[in-house]
Amino acid sequence: MGIFSFLPVFEQDHLLPYRPFPAEVNGNLFLAHWHEMVLSFILYRGIQFGSSVISPKLLGKTYTGLTLKTRVNFDIHVVSMVQCIFSILIILPMWNHESWQNRVEDPYLSIYHYTPYGGFVAAVTIGYFIWDMVVCLQYYRMFGLGFLFHAFAALYVFGTCLIPYCMPWIPAFLLFELSTPFVNINWFALRLPAGTISDTATLINGLFLLASFFLVRIVWGFYAVAVVAIDMYKTLNQTNILIPAFILSLNGLLDILNVFWFYKMVMIAKKKASGGKKPKQMAKEVEKIE
Repeated sequence: MGIFSFLPVFEQDHLLPYRPFPAEVNGNLFLAHWHEMVLSFILYRGIQFGSSVISPKLLGKTYTGLTLKTRVNFDIHVVSMVQCIFSILIILPMWNHESWQNRVEDPYLSIYHYTPYGGFVAAVTIGYFIWDMVVCLQYYRMFGLGFLFHAFAALYVFGTCLIPYCMPWIPAFLLFELSTPFVNINWFALRLPAGTISDTATLINGLFLLASFFLVRIVWGFYAVAVVAIDMYKTLNQTNILIPAFILSLNGLLDILNVFWFYKMVMIAKKKASGGKKPKQMAKEVEKIE
Protein backbone atom coordinates (compact mmCIF):
# COMPACT_ATOMS: atom_id res chain seq x y z
CA MET A 1 0.00 0.00 0.00
CA GLY A 2 1.47 3.32 -1.07
CA ILE A 3 1.19 6.59 0.81
CA PHE A 4 -1.34 7.80 -1.79
CA SER A 5 -3.52 4.68 -1.62
CA PHE A 6 -6.28 6.55 0.24
CA LEU A 7 -6.77 8.97 -2.66
CA PRO A 8 -9.47 8.45 -5.31
CA VAL A 9 -8.50 7.67 -8.91
CA PHE A 10 -10.26 9.53 -11.71
CA GLU A 11 -10.18 8.26 -15.28
CA GLN A 12 -12.91 10.18 -17.08
CA ASP A 13 -13.11 13.77 -18.27
CA HIS A 14 -16.74 14.83 -18.01
CA LEU A 15 -16.16 17.94 -20.13
CA LEU A 16 -15.09 15.98 -23.21
CA PRO A 17 -18.66 15.44 -24.51
CA TYR A 18 -19.18 19.21 -24.55
CA ARG A 19 -16.46 19.90 -27.11
CA PRO A 20 -18.15 22.02 -29.83
CA PHE A 21 -16.11 20.68 -32.75
CA PRO A 22 -14.66 18.72 -34.40
CA ALA A 23 -16.78 15.65 -33.74
CA GLU A 24 -13.90 13.33 -34.72
CA VAL A 25 -10.36 13.98 -33.48
CA ASN A 26 -8.63 10.80 -34.76
CA GLY A 27 -6.50 10.45 -31.66
CA ASN A 28 -5.31 14.07 -31.64
CA LEU A 29 -5.48 15.01 -27.96
CA PHE A 30 -5.02 18.72 -28.68
CA LEU A 31 -8.23 18.63 -30.72
CA ALA A 32 -9.92 16.50 -28.08
CA HIS A 33 -9.18 18.92 -25.26
CA TRP A 34 -8.90 22.27 -27.06
CA HIS A 35 -12.14 23.61 -25.57
CA GLU A 36 -10.80 23.07 -22.05
CA MET A 37 -7.68 25.08 -22.85
CA VAL A 38 -9.85 27.92 -24.15
CA LEU A 39 -12.23 27.76 -21.18
CA SER A 40 -9.27 27.75 -18.78
CA PHE A 41 -7.72 30.81 -20.44
CA ILE A 42 -11.06 32.64 -20.39
CA LEU A 43 -11.59 31.68 -16.74
CA TYR A 44 -8.25 33.11 -15.60
CA ARG A 45 -8.66 36.20 -17.75
CA GLY A 46 -12.11 36.61 -16.21
CA ILE A 47 -10.73 36.28 -12.67
CA GLN A 48 -8.13 38.93 -13.48
CA PHE A 49 -10.82 41.30 -14.74
CA GLY A 50 -13.18 40.37 -11.89
CA SER A 51 -10.52 41.24 -9.34
CA SER A 52 -10.13 44.71 -10.85
CA VAL A 53 -13.91 45.25 -10.52
CA ILE A 54 -14.66 43.55 -7.18
CA SER A 55 -11.51 44.43 -5.20
CA PRO A 56 -12.28 48.20 -5.04
CA LYS A 57 -15.74 47.40 -3.64
CA LEU A 58 -14.46 44.88 -1.08
CA LEU A 59 -11.23 46.57 -0.04
CA GLY A 60 -11.93 50.23 -0.70
CA LYS A 61 -8.87 52.48 -0.30
CA THR A 62 -6.75 49.44 0.54
CA TYR A 63 -6.99 48.67 -3.18
CA THR A 64 -7.77 52.02 -4.79
CA GLY A 65 -4.93 53.69 -2.89
CA LEU A 66 -2.40 51.50 -4.69
CA THR A 67 -0.61 52.67 -7.82
CA LEU A 68 -1.96 51.48 -11.16
CA LYS A 69 1.02 49.14 -11.57
CA THR A 70 0.46 47.63 -8.13
CA ARG A 71 -3.28 47.18 -8.76
CA VAL A 72 -2.47 45.27 -11.95
CA ASN A 73 -0.02 43.12 -10.01
CA PHE A 74 -2.60 42.62 -7.27
CA ASP A 75 -5.12 41.24 -9.79
CA ILE A 76 -2.46 38.93 -11.24
CA HIS A 77 -1.64 37.56 -7.78
CA VAL A 78 -5.35 36.92 -7.18
CA VAL A 79 -5.38 34.78 -10.34
CA SER A 80 -2.21 33.02 -9.22
CA MET A 81 -3.76 32.23 -5.83
CA VAL A 82 -6.87 30.69 -7.41
CA GLN A 83 -4.79 28.70 -9.89
CA CYS A 84 -2.36 27.20 -7.38
CA ILE A 85 -5.15 26.01 -5.06
CA PHE A 86 -7.14 24.62 -7.99
CA SER A 87 -4.06 22.85 -9.39
CA ILE A 88 -3.24 21.14 -6.09
CA LEU A 89 -6.82 19.87 -5.84
CA ILE A 90 -7.15 18.51 -9.38
CA ILE A 91 -3.87 16.56 -9.27
CA LEU A 92 -4.91 14.59 -6.17
CA PRO A 93 -6.74 11.87 -8.19
CA MET A 94 -3.62 11.34 -10.33
CA TRP A 95 -1.22 10.39 -7.52
CA ASN A 96 -2.82 7.01 -6.91
CA HIS A 97 -3.15 6.02 -10.58
CA GLU A 98 -1.31 2.86 -11.66
CA SER A 99 0.60 4.77 -14.35
CA TRP A 100 2.33 6.71 -11.56
CA GLN A 101 2.36 4.12 -8.78
CA ASN A 102 3.88 1.40 -11.00
CA ARG A 103 6.40 3.61 -12.83
CA VAL A 104 9.41 1.61 -11.56
CA GLU A 105 8.01 -1.68 -12.91
CA ASP A 106 6.55 -0.12 -16.05
CA PRO A 107 8.33 3.10 -17.10
CA TYR A 108 6.59 2.97 -20.48
CA LEU A 109 3.26 3.48 -18.75
CA SER A 110 4.57 6.46 -16.80
CA ILE A 111 5.72 8.20 -20.00
CA TYR A 112 3.11 7.32 -22.62
CA HIS A 113 -0.08 6.52 -20.74
CA TYR A 114 -3.14 8.69 -21.38
CA THR A 115 -6.34 9.06 -19.45
CA PRO A 116 -9.12 11.52 -20.32
CA TYR A 117 -8.87 12.98 -16.80
CA GLY A 118 -5.11 13.48 -17.21
CA GLY A 119 -5.88 15.22 -20.50
CA PHE A 120 -8.30 17.52 -18.66
CA VAL A 121 -5.65 18.44 -16.06
CA ALA A 122 -3.10 19.06 -18.82
CA ALA A 123 -5.56 21.20 -20.81
CA VAL A 124 -6.59 23.49 -17.95
CA THR A 125 -2.93 23.87 -16.96
CA ILE A 126 -2.01 24.77 -20.53
CA GLY A 127 -4.82 27.34 -20.52
CA TYR A 128 -3.37 28.91 -17.40
CA PHE A 129 0.14 29.14 -18.79
CA ILE A 130 -1.18 30.65 -22.03
CA TRP A 131 -2.75 33.31 -19.80
CA ASP A 132 0.53 33.59 -17.90
CA MET A 133 2.57 34.09 -21.07
CA VAL A 134 0.13 36.69 -22.39
CA VAL A 135 0.43 38.60 -19.11
CA CYS A 136 4.23 38.35 -19.14
CA LEU A 137 4.29 39.76 -22.69
CA GLN A 138 1.71 42.45 -21.93
CA TYR A 139 3.59 43.59 -18.83
CA TYR A 140 7.10 42.64 -19.86
CA ARG A 141 8.60 45.76 -18.30
CA MET A 142 7.07 44.77 -14.99
CA PHE A 143 8.09 41.10 -14.94
CA GLY A 144 11.10 40.79 -17.24
CA LEU A 145 12.70 37.86 -19.02
CA GLY A 146 12.77 35.43 -16.08
CA PHE A 147 8.99 35.31 -15.72
CA LEU A 148 8.47 35.13 -19.49
CA PHE A 149 10.87 32.18 -19.74
CA HIS A 150 9.10 30.45 -16.84
CA ALA A 151 5.74 30.84 -18.60
CA PHE A 152 7.08 29.58 -21.95
CA ALA A 153 8.92 26.62 -20.42
CA ALA A 154 5.92 25.53 -18.36
CA LEU A 155 3.61 25.91 -21.37
CA TYR A 156 5.88 23.72 -23.50
CA VAL A 157 6.37 21.03 -20.84
CA PHE A 158 2.67 20.68 -20.05
CA GLY A 159 1.82 20.98 -23.75
CA THR A 160 3.83 17.84 -24.51
CA CYS A 161 1.54 15.92 -22.15
CA LEU A 162 -1.07 15.95 -24.92
CA ILE A 163 1.27 14.22 -27.42
CA PRO A 164 0.86 12.25 -25.05
CA TYR A 165 4.21 12.32 -23.29
CA CYS A 166 4.80 12.28 -19.51
CA MET A 167 1.12 12.86 -18.69
CA PRO A 168 1.31 10.72 -15.50
CA TRP A 169 4.09 13.05 -14.34
CA ILE A 170 1.78 16.08 -14.23
CA PRO A 171 1.20 15.89 -10.44
CA ALA A 172 4.94 15.61 -9.79
CA PHE A 173 5.61 18.95 -11.48
CA LEU A 174 2.41 20.78 -10.51
CA LEU A 175 3.41 19.98 -6.92
CA PHE A 176 5.61 23.09 -7.25
CA GLU A 177 2.40 25.08 -6.71
CA LEU A 178 2.44 24.14 -3.01
CA SER A 179 4.80 27.07 -2.43
CA THR A 180 2.79 29.58 -4.49
CA PRO A 181 0.17 30.52 -1.86
CA PHE A 182 2.96 31.64 0.46
CA VAL A 183 4.62 33.60 -2.36
CA ASN A 184 1.33 35.41 -3.00
CA ILE A 185 0.59 36.11 0.67
CA ASN A 186 4.12 37.47 1.06
CA TRP A 187 3.51 39.82 -1.87
CA PHE A 188 0.18 41.01 -0.45
CA ALA A 189 1.72 41.55 2.99
CA LEU A 190 4.48 43.77 1.61
CA ARG A 191 2.44 45.69 -0.94
CA LEU A 192 -0.80 46.39 0.89
CA PRO A 193 -1.00 49.27 3.40
CA ALA A 194 0.77 48.70 6.72
CA GLY A 195 -1.36 46.74 9.16
CA THR A 196 -3.48 44.99 6.52
CA ILE A 197 -1.63 41.76 7.35
CA SER A 198 -0.02 41.60 10.78
CA ASP A 199 3.74 41.35 11.24
CA THR A 200 3.32 38.02 13.05
CA ALA A 201 1.30 36.53 10.19
CA THR A 202 3.85 37.87 7.69
CA LEU A 203 6.71 36.30 9.64
CA ILE A 204 5.00 32.91 9.91
CA ASN A 205 4.09 32.99 6.22
CA GLY A 206 7.69 33.88 5.35
CA LEU A 207 8.97 30.82 7.21
CA PHE A 208 6.47 28.58 5.41
CA LEU A 209 7.45 30.24 2.13
CA LEU A 210 11.16 29.50 2.56
CA ALA A 211 10.52 25.93 3.73
CA SER A 212 7.98 25.03 1.03
CA PHE A 213 9.93 26.69 -1.77
CA PHE A 214 13.11 24.86 -0.79
CA LEU A 215 11.43 21.46 -0.37
CA VAL A 216 9.08 21.37 -3.38
CA ARG A 217 10.88 23.53 -5.93
CA ILE A 218 14.50 22.70 -5.23
CA VAL A 219 14.81 19.37 -3.37
CA TRP A 220 11.79 17.76 -5.07
CA GLY A 221 12.40 19.68 -8.30
CA PHE A 222 15.89 18.31 -8.91
CA TYR A 223 14.86 14.84 -7.74
CA ALA A 224 11.82 14.72 -10.04
CA VAL A 225 13.86 15.78 -13.08
CA ALA A 226 16.45 13.09 -12.34
CA VAL A 227 13.82 10.36 -11.94
CA VAL A 228 11.78 11.32 -15.01
CA ALA A 229 15.04 11.34 -16.98
CA ILE A 230 15.54 7.68 -16.01
CA ASP A 231 12.05 6.76 -17.28
CA MET A 232 12.66 8.75 -20.47
CA TYR A 233 15.94 6.91 -21.05
CA LYS A 234 14.30 3.50 -20.58
CA THR A 235 11.71 4.33 -23.24
CA LEU A 236 13.90 6.43 -25.51
CA ASN A 237 13.43 4.18 -28.55
CA GLN A 238 9.72 5.02 -28.58
CA THR A 239 9.94 8.72 -29.39
CA ASN A 240 11.89 11.52 -31.05
CA ILE A 241 14.90 12.20 -28.82
CA LEU A 242 14.41 15.96 -29.19
CA ILE A 243 11.21 15.87 -27.11
CA PRO A 244 12.77 14.50 -23.88
CA ALA A 245 15.96 16.50 -24.50
CA PHE A 246 14.03 19.76 -24.71
CA ILE A 247 11.84 18.90 -21.70
CA LEU A 248 14.83 18.02 -19.52
CA SER A 249 16.73 21.12 -20.64
CA LEU A 250 13.83 23.42 -19.81
CA ASN A 251 13.20 21.71 -16.47
CA GLY A 252 16.88 21.97 -15.63
CA LEU A 253 16.86 25.69 -16.39
CA LEU A 254 13.70 26.14 -14.34
CA ASP A 255 15.37 24.38 -11.41
CA ILE A 256 18.34 26.74 -11.71
CA LEU A 257 15.93 29.69 -11.84
CA ASN A 258 14.26 28.39 -8.67
CA VAL A 259 17.65 28.22 -6.95
CA PHE A 260 18.29 31.84 -7.95
CA TRP A 261 14.87 32.92 -6.65
CA PHE A 262 15.43 31.01 -3.40
CA TYR A 263 18.78 32.73 -2.97
CA LYS A 264 17.05 36.09 -3.44
CA MET A 265 14.45 35.12 -0.81
CA VAL A 266 17.13 34.21 1.70
CA MET A 267 18.99 37.48 1.07
CA ILE A 268 15.78 39.49 1.48
CA ALA A 269 14.99 37.61 4.71
CA LYS A 270 18.49 38.34 6.06
CA LYS A 271 18.17 42.03 5.24
CA LYS A 272 14.77 42.15 6.93
CA ALA A 273 16.12 40.40 10.03
CA SER A 274 19.02 42.88 10.26
CA GLY A 275 16.75 45.88 9.63
CA GLY A 276 18.70 46.77 6.50
CA LYS A 277 15.68 47.17 4.24
CA LYS A 278 12.51 49.21 4.55
CA PRO A 279 9.22 47.46 3.68
CA LYS A 280 8.77 49.33 0.39
CA GLN A 281 12.30 48.52 -0.71
CA MET A 282 11.77 44.87 0.15
CA ALA A 283 8.48 44.81 -1.74
CA LYS A 284 10.23 45.88 -4.93
CA GLU A 285 12.69 43.00 -4.55
CA VAL A 286 9.95 40.45 -3.76
CA GLU A 287 8.21 41.37 -7.03
CA LYS A 288 11.14 39.80 -8.89
CA ILE A 289 10.49 36.38 -7.35
CA GLU A 290 7.97 33.90 -8.80
